[in-house]
Amino acid sequence: MLFPVFTVSRLAACAARRPWPTFIVALGLLLAALGAQAEEDLQTRAQRLEASLQGFPQRTLTELAGLLPRADSAPAVQRRFVYGLYGEARVLTGDTSGAAELADGLAAQADKAQDQAYLAAALLIRSAIAASAGDAGNAAKLARDAHDLAALSGDDHLRYRTALTSGTLARTRGAHEEALTSLQEALSLAEAQGDAFRRSSALYQISVLQLALKNGPAALAASLAAYKDADAAKSAYAMANAKIAESAVMELLDRPGRELAAMEEALAIARASRSQVVEGRVLVNLSDMRLRRKEYNEALDLARRSLLRAQAVGDPGLAATSKANMGFSLLGLGRVAEGKRLTEEALAEYERGGASADIADLLGEYGRYLEQVGDFKGALALYHRERNLHDEIAVQTRQRALLEVQEKYESEKRRREIDLLNRENRLKTEEIENRTTLQRIWWLLAGLFAVSFVVVTWLYRKLRHTNALLAAKNAELSEQSSHDPLTSLYNRRYFQNFISAESTQPGQRRREEDNTTRALLLIDIDHFKETNDRFGHALGDAVLVAVADRLRDTLRETDMIVRWGGEEFLVFATTKADRVDDIAARVLRAFSAEPINVHDKAVRTTASIGYITLPLPPGNLPLSWDRALGLVDMALYMAKVGGRNRAYGIRRLLRDDPESLAAAERDLERARDAGLVEMSVLYGPLPASGMGGGQDVSLPDAPDAHPTLAANS
Repeated sequence: MLFPVFTVSRLAACAARRPWPTFIVALGLLLAALGAQAEEDLQTRAQRLEASLQGFPQRTLTELAGLLPRADSAPAVQRRFVYGLYGEARVLTGDTSGAAELADGLAAQADKAQDQAYLAAALLIRSAIAASAGDAGNAAKLARDAHDLAALSGDDHLRYRTALTSGTLARTRGAHEEALTSLQEALSLAEAQGDAFRRSSALYQISVLQLALKNGPAALAASLAAYKDADAAKSAYAMANAKIAESAVMELLDRPGRELAAMEEALAIARASRSQVVEGRVLVNLSDMRLRRKEYNEALDLARRSLLRAQAVGDPGLAATSKANMGFSLLGLGRVAEGKRLTEEALAEYERGGASADIADLLGEYGRYLEQVGDFKGALALYHRERNLHDEIAVQTRQRALLEVQEKYESEKRRREIDLLNRENRLKTEEIENRTTLQRIWWLLAGLFAVSFVVVTWLYRKLRHTNALLAAKNAELSEQSSHDPLTSLYNRRYFQNFISAESTQPGQRRREEDNTTRALLLIDIDHFKETNDRFGHALGDAVLVAVADRLRDTLRETDMIVRWGGEEFLVFATTKADRVDDIAARVLRAFSAEPINVHDKAVRTTASIGYITLPLPPGNLPLSWDRALGLVDMALYMAKVGGRNRAYGIRRLLRDDPESLAAAERDLERARDAGLVEMSVLYGPLPASGMGGGQDVSLPDAPDAHPTLAANS
């Protein structure tokens, strides 16, 4: 770097003509310029190390250690940046105790310097420690606290890192709205700083988030932009990440050729970089792709190789994913015991991490493989665990959204009150200062009345507008909380609230001539997971919407139709006792009567149904909703195991005593065989063939043709 033309010889000449202190001042200016150059070099080098940290954590840790002496004499912004990177590097290399000591030192510096930005840097390191230990909930809280402190610091480097970390942790826990807000903030800060690596990191996380939201075009745009910025930053880690995200989007968009090409590019980048971290991530994603294509031997080999690299770099998350893929590959190859053992180990490691959204995805995939090998009971248990986890995520998201709306309203209210108090204080001061003349006092009072009227009118209108917005938002949240966004049917939470409310109200005694009864039907689309795997989630979603429309057309407006979860639907109807079988038969015919036309494909569907009449004959035995749902669930399971495209209905207990009911709840099939329960079996017709010019799509293992008939068993 060239300095201005003011050399040492010229300084000496000046010293000969001027007093000695002038030379001291000039020399000080030169030393300050040299210091400024060193500080700029420190910042540039630290940002280069930030780009290499994830791909080469051990090497970057060594280089950062060499920068610490220079950072100690640097400005606070640069010092926090270098020490924050050094703490994260220690966590990535497994030295969490050293990282904790570093965080304690930064927190002590915050108290000493009365600078909360140091505390934010300490909280960010503690968040990384908690995440590495599997405490995802605490990690997310620490990151949010760090983000709140950084927002007041004016330190853009710290603001970016806390926003990116908060968004990433919120995404893994399924808090999608919170994640998108934080990640968009990180992207805006990276763009303002002109940092290509940081833009790429934020765009990659946004791409993964949009992928989870099934927003293919937005996810693709973010992944392509992330790769462009990663290439500009010369970061192999970021380039491979962007290609992995692009490949995942191609799977969602059902473009297998581009999906494979993107993953092969990622693998080439990883091998050229010689980073075991990057290569391990690419290998485990390639293993995922081979699993989806049912190439189990190739998937098993890739997962084993990714596990070796995860163990070499000490990455527990990558190791858990590799074990899960090995387990699924073994299940696909028929090696059930080995597959279950490895998958259970991976699931335990995921659950220790607490990443709710990732755990739910793993449970769903595990359940599909168990169903594939014939373990229907195990698959059903995993399905219920997955649905419960999704319900918990939905509740947490809704509660946080409501709290944010309320906090915003309260903040606006406090601000208005403070503004009004400030105005009143200013008016009182002016009144005291202008008390010298009566005329000024009267003019001031008139002005005060006018201003007060305008302010109160404006505040009143503003308050009405705010209340209207809050009411609209509450109505929108209420609608979202009670209806499924895809099918517009009632959701599981609405039905649970309905039965809870009904249980608290005293029942009315029915008249003897009133022979109406209640029916509860649980419906499952046969082989729906296979449809998703073969033709993509977009076609699967279209099938779910079409099925919902057929149920509306088939049933009455007074019947409650609920999307129970995934491909399951629940119907609650009040009808004549002898019409319950007819309802189930109509639903079977509605599924298989006509194919579902989606774009150029005609999908043939069937359904399995379990149903029950309430109260249960012959003694009109009352059942709680939980017990009724449990019996219907077992009837549905019998329909699926019995060959699908059929309905199993519980008509009556043959002995009206609690022991018979308890036996049915323990094992419905055995109770039926023992003559304790009378059941109906309805068979659906053969699914209709595809019509029109589209491609005819048959679900696998379609059942034999049966007439729709009832049989007592």
